[in-house]
Amino acid sequence: MLKRCRLRKNASFQYVYRKGTAVSSDMMTLIYVKTKGLKVGVSVSKKIGKSVVRNLIKRRINENFMRLIPRLRDEYNYVVVAKDGIRGADFRSIGETLEELLTRAGHLKNV
Repeated sequence: MLKRCRLRKNASFQYVYRKGTAVSSDMMTLIYVKTKGLKVGVSVSKKIGKSVVRNLIKRRINENFMRLIPRLRDEYNYVVVAKDGIRGADFRSIGETLEELLTRAGHLKNV
């Protein structure tokens, strides 16, 4: 994920959790709130696995989100929360799920 597109501060995450709208699947939950700039944060709980597994999942989510940025309609802050179902998922299925969630939220342009 590009540095300028990352949510970093706890207060930013809390704002999205508090004010945002959520769309869910069995692998992840996408929470979003309208803002002036595009920012993305990824949250993976210790329940998912040890640090190696959590970091792998974060990298996969970040890369898939980066691929979808050119297709996004407006500027939002997003938080992607990984669920237990993501543990054995591969790169492609994570991307498909993320694309489905963004489509359900109405944030992707038709290609």
